[in-house]
Amino acid sequence: MDTCNLQKNAFPNLFGNINPELYVLSLSRFCEDLGSGMLVALVPLYISNLGASFLSGLPLVARAGLVMTVFGLFSALTQPLMGRLSDRLDRRRPFIIFGLIGYTFFSFFYSQVTSYEQLLFIRLLQGITVGATIPAVIAMVTHISTSETRGKSVGIYTTIRSVAFGLGPVVGGAIAGYWGFNAGFYFCAMLGVISLVLVTFFVKETRSAPEPVSRHKSNKKSYASVYSLAGAMLMMMVGIMMVVALIPEYEVRLEASEFSLGVAVSAYIFARLLFQVPLGSLSDRIGRKKLIVTGLFLSVPLVVGMGYIASVGQLILFRAFQGLLVAAIDTPAMALAADLSDGSSLSSRLSIITTAQAAGMALGPIFGGFLAGYVTFVTPFYACALLMLLAGFVIIKKVEEPGKVTEPVSA
Repeated sequence: MDTCNLQKNAFPNLFGNINPELYVLSLSRFCEDLGSGMLVALVPLYISNLGASFLSGLPLVARAGLVMTVFGLFSALTQPLMGRLSDRLDRRRPFIIFGLIGYTFFSFFYSQVTSYEQLLFIRLLQGITVGATIPAVIAMVTHISTSETRGKSVGIYTTIRSVAFGLGPVVGGAIAGYWGFNAGFYFCAMLGVISLVLVTFFVKETRSAPEPVSRHKSNKKSYASVYSLAGAMLMMMVGIMMVVALIPEYEVRLEASEFSLGVAVSAYIFARLLFQVPLGSLSDRIGRKKLIVTGLFLSVPLVVGMGYIASVGQLILFRAFQGLLVAAIDTPAMALAADLSDGSSLSSRLSIITTAQAAGMALGPIFGGFLAGYVTFVTPFYACALLMLLAGFVIIKKVEEPGKVTEPVSA
């Protein structure tokens, strides 16, 4: 604590009113997120090289959707349990380290699979281990920020991670194109080792503050708001991740290369990272709810338009606009959930949001893959647009922003 204050006093222009520990935590996750982004592009394309026994009758887009779905599904199931356990133990670092060990091991093991069913099982196990880290990391970000800087802090954290995740599909597509899929999986495992070392030696533990007595009376209302935000995050992630299952179809329709598709997958992230910090700061000043609702409503026509894309250039452009709107939803929503989740149950409440994100990651690919494979290609885009519209009205009706609250508690 004293060292941190000395750092902020010595470099006021560098850190401003942001705790420098935020940058250490963000950078420690950079490598792991670079690898995770690579896997988003590598895994759906890799299944074309694998035979299948029990699931050979599924269309390629459905198999791509399913292999991405099991990761998000089991990550979503893990997060509430790990969030509650983290609150009970009042520890975060052990959960992050456990998750990184699992991520590293299973990234390497992708190179050893010989069938689609094996790949599916490895993806499931990796989802469990990664799910253990997410509530712990978000709780740490909240602990080292204040209500006045939370939007900006979340924006900085997610921007640093987004740079890595955005580069991932491009790097993964390039490595697969030049050196093969196994080289990509080895590189992901190496990145996991680097991230594990950084967390182990440079990220400090944080502690929760006791929940104020006055907060207990508003628990039901705050939980209703958190669950409404979770619904919005779910719809947002479905809209983003269903495109992943459609990559093989886009590859055929647009006659695109692995590298160009990797650029398309990354496009929304690069646009998103340009706007996360300014939109997070804006939400600190004008309120978070307005930006969330605006982002959801503007996403409706954008998602519909993605069903009629005729070139890779159009796909990249649409994904870039999607990134801007995601920044208007994701950063304020996470900051608002943290505002509503102060106290000793922080990880548990934030796990509601992160679980919704993981569920969106799980449902998005299978939602897009099965509707496109068994109905029509444009069907999932219309369905997702309708759900985003409904989520916007739910936010207007159910979510209430709290007043400014407390200072952070750190180790």
